[in-house]
Amino acid sequence: MQITLNNFIPNPLSETFSGESDVWKKNNLVLNDAFVTAIISESGKGKSSLLSSIYGLRKDYQGEISIDNKDIRTYDLVNWTYLRRVRLSMVFQSLQLFPKLTAMENIMLKNSLRNHKTMDEIQHWISLLGMQPYINQTAATLSFGQQQRIAIIRALCQPYTTILLDEPFSHLDSANAEIAWEIITEESKSKQANIIITGLKQTNFFAADKILIL
Repeated sequence: MQITLNNFIPNPLSETFSGESDVWKKNNLVLNDAFVTAIISESGKGKSSLLSSIYGLRKDYQGEISIDNKDIRTYDLVNWTYLRRVRLSMVFQSLQLFPKLTAMENIMLKNSLRNHKTMDEIQHWISLLGMQPYINQTAATLSFGQQQRIAIIRALCQPYTTILLDEPFSHLDSANAEIAWEIITEESKSKQANIIITGLKQTNFFAADKILIL
């Protein structure tokens, strides 16, 4: 799957754009032509807007986003449903867990769509990320860092060729962030998939193959 931007910029940034960016208003910019692409900027520079637009949740942008040479503005519900179930996964900055469901229910709701991962695989990730004691608590009672770990596991419980990670480790300590990153990269390699990750800076526990500065 190839994600390409053509003269793209979110509407809220278009009037203040200075012209200095590796992403905004570029022609034929392929985002996922490396195993790991890191998109780096300060807060408020459009990282979440970009990923949400690629995922089809935001329409307020100029230019074009195409997936395999098809403008996503032409996608209908059937196209989006297929894309989000088998080709494109995402960890949202806001996480978007169901607050009244338990951590395990949030994970299994995703996994049940295609029975993609075995219970042993899921339990292994839960254990590695130290979430076993909290797995039957509702999402609303978890800390944001605990919720991030559940959102990461959930996002891996589906097929994908590209996974979008919107500041996925912002509330994790370095040890849990490194474990989560290892899980994500191992799973993505097994799927022969690409990773697009946003952050405030390049972190010291992973090396991106491609870095874009907003």
